[in-house]
Amino acid sequence: MPRERQSLAFRALRSPTIRRLLILVLLIVAYQVWLTVQASGKVDPAVGDERDMRGRFSADVELGFPPERYHILRMQKHGRIAGTDGNVVHLRGVAPAGVDALAREYWIERIVPPEDETPAAR
Repeated sequence: MPRERQSLAFRALRSPTIRRLLILVLLIVAYQVWLTVQASGKVDPAVGDERDMRGRFSADVELGFPPERYHILRMQKHGRIAGTDGNVVHLRGVAPAGVDALAREYWIERIVPPEDETPAAR
């Protein structure tokens, strides 16, 4: 096939730089898909059943390890830290979007409603 008849896409795919960029884009898309798939089973269906007047609620976030400063700071973006208990971080004032964002964190194992949910604990 003469060089001038090749399509622009075919010529672009022959470029090593374009191929590397396409592989990078595919890896990023695959990582985002994996985060979405693994987030689907983390949130207990009872999370958010008892909401306050602003529509926020309490949640316990379980990790597979004791939380460190990095994890606490990441969780503070989505709610107030009420304390930790081993591998569990107690969050208060969490919005539904915050739960969705937390579920996408690969280092979070489960998000469940607090065990001792009392009005004073919210």
